[in-house]
Amino acid sequence: MTELNENMDFETAYAALRDVVRQMEDPKNKIEDTIALYEKACRLVLHCRRKLDEARMEISDVNERIRKLRDSGAKLFED
Repeated sequence: MTELNENMDFETAYAALRDVVRQMEDPKNKIEDTIALYEKACRLVLHCRRKLDEARMEISDVNERIRKLRDSGAKLFED
């Protein structure tokens, strides 16, 4: 099982979340184990949301730079 850490990329965290959810669905789990898995899933969800928020901010920044270039009339490419 993948250990959660702050440097984990979105794809790895999302795959770990899917794995945890799969484990939670096992009816053989003890309640204590399911609760521990639930906590891990919640942490992974928060981490994934944070990564998605960071990606949205990067996209917004790129869009803003492109808008400024467009509005300035500057050449986008060299001839």
